[in-house]
This record gives sequence, structure tokens and C-alpha cells, in this order.
Amino acid sequence: MTQLFFDLDHTLWDYETNARATLLEMYHIFVLDRFFRDETHFLKTFKEQNEKLWHRYNVGDIDKYEIRNNRFGYILNTVKNTDFNLAKELSNKFIIECPRKKALMPNAGKVLDKLSQDFELGIITNGFDDTQNIKLKYSEIDHYFKWVVTSESSGYRKPAKGIFDFTLDYSGGSLENIVIIGDNLQTDILGAKNAGWKSVWYNPQKELIAPSQLQVHDLIELPALF
Repeated sequence: MTQLFFDLDHTLWDYETNARATLLEMYHIFVLDRFFRDETHFLKTFKEQNEKLWHRYNVGDIDKYEIRNNRFGYILNTVKNTDFNLAKELSNKFIIECPRKKALMPNAGKVLDKLSQDFELGIITNGFDDTQNIKLKYSEIDHYFKWVVTSESSGYRKPAKGIFDFTLDYSGGSLENIVIIGDNLQTDILGAKNAGWKSVWYNPQKELIAPSQLQVHDLIELPALF
């Protein structure tokens, strides 16, 4: 049977919407207008610093604790605030609240319901074990997945070939019948190519790349591909 593995953040679980809701709650709870010009300034600073940290994590420059423990230290430093205790409080609040938000990407639930009738489904993510499992549970999609592979459980991070090889072995699949669906050209699509996997690029922004790459702009298009 064909096995379909999904990336989680930005592909099924709507990271942008869920993070934004959490950050706006935090902005008011912690009275962060003391330091940031407005909500937009805070959100923009978070996005910039968070993306830098995740890039460093994906290339192996830092570990998960640097992101979890120090993310808001970097953010506060941009406005010349060095309050370690506040940074720690913000980090703890974000880690607890954000994964419990339930927003999914458009049509994710419908598509999983449809695909799960004919295919075995899994998750392959660079996120952390506990956080990703909370996201799956609270967004009520955990029951769709037979396998959940993370960078922690596999010992590798996408785009490393090791995480794809681990997943192939773990699922008992074959290269002929295993596919990844993901939004990130570097970690998901290039990683899959180097590991000999088939891939579908989830491209909601309709960015332009070589037409030879199989892609969808809306998840609702996926069932027709298989």
C-alpha cells in the first residue's frame, strides 16, 4: 500500500495562524507595548528571530534547547531588553499555549479524511516529539497517522537523508510506494529527492519553480494525484 508522509507545520498545522494568536495573547498579558512599538512590531520581530533560529537548528548549528529556552531572549534583545526572567516566562508561555491551538491549513481535515480511506498516513517533521504530538492531539488529527517521525526520534533533521531512510525502515515501506507532502523546498522536497523519495510540494503561495516538480496549491487537490 502507498504510504503518504506529511510535514506538519505549515503543511497541515497552520503555524502562522496559531503562533499569531498565541503571541497576541502574550503581548497583552505581559504588557509588551512597554518595549515594542505595537503588535505588528512584536509579531515581525518574532518571525524574523524565530526563522533564524530554526534555520540554525535545521543545519545543526544549535539544539532544541536554544530555541525553546532562548528564543524570546533574542527577541527582547532587539529592543534592548535583557530581562532574563521575562524572556523565560515568555518562552514557557509560548511552548505551553501555542501547540494547543487548533487551526489547520485550508482543507487539511477533509483531505486527511479522504486519503486515510485508501492510504497509510504518517508525519515526518523537524519539530520536537512532545510539541508535535500535542499539536496533533489538540487539532484532532492524531488518529489519522500510523507513524510520527521527528528529528528527535530519528536522530536526523530534514533534509538529511538519514531521516528519510529511518522513516522508510520504520514504516516498512519501499521507495516505489512512499511519498512526502511538504511546504519547504529545501527540507522536504530536496531532502526527498536526495533520499530517492517521491514528493509533492504544497505551494499555497503559488511560487514559481521548475514545472517538473509535482505540486499542489491547495491540499484539496491531493487525492486526485494518487
